[in-house]
Amino acid sequence: MIASRQRAAIFALLCAFALSASGPYRTQLSAQDLRHIRTVAVISAVGSSFAFEHVRNRELEWLGPPDSHFLEISDWELDPLITNEVTAALKPRFAIKPVAFESADFSSWNIWLLKRAALGLNGDPDIDAYVFILRDRQSDAIGFSIHALDGLGLYRNDSAAGVTVYACYRLVVVNAYTGETIASRRGLLSNGAAPTISAKPDLWPHTQNDLTEAQRRTILADEKNLIEATLLRTLKEMNLSRASLGQLTDLDRARSNRDR
Repeated sequence: MIASRQRAAIFALLCAFALSASGPYRTQLSAQDLRHIRTVAVISAVGSSFAFEHVRNRELEWLGPPDSHFLEISDWELDPLITNEVTAALKPRFAIKPVAFESADFSSWNIWLLKRAALGLNGDPDIDAYVFILRDRQSDAIGFSIHALDGLGLYRNDSAAGVTVYACYRLVVVNAYTGETIASRRGLLSNGAAPTISAKPDLWPHTQNDLTEAQRRTILADEKNLIEATLLRTLKEMNLSRASLGQLTDLDRARSNRDR
């Protein structure tokens, strides 16, 4: 366990260096930022694929990539759900305008690729900023392996019982005129932990293409609960929303909703 935690710490440090090299940004909008942002467009590109991450319990497994498989889940309609929730939270403060985009343009990104894609959007010239909800690559805070978690997925580690549903995403506010990132923040629980929900081992399918309808319903409900437990809170912490913290859901409510 100590070695695993050390590997995870090394990986997190490397991620931090990579992120810091991608350019400066803040984790929340300043008063000056807000004076210049009146109209925004909301772009959610986090819910098009779902990962099945299997970390096997074998010697030197951590040196290579985990056993990863992916399922296309645009029919789960998580991006429309996220867009609607963010739009509703921002409406009291900003004017919201639609913008046409391709989710694939934002499925794999860094600050520089995001700038190029944002400037390539055929948006309304009155739009001051884009509010992106994007997949985020994070170190493994579940099994403390050297592997990374990215976007939405189901995690299995042979050295531990059970599986875990996770949601790794980031909100990014981009200047629509320059493409520069103004503010960026991970979606986290109120205690600063990554959004995860533990589940029973039988939630893991034989293959990603053998997901049963019952497994799909459970995973979808868990992902919706994780989003509800973190999305509005993150908007509040970024100064994008004026919602009071008493109105925001958290993981306990997410779990109780899942268990009903």
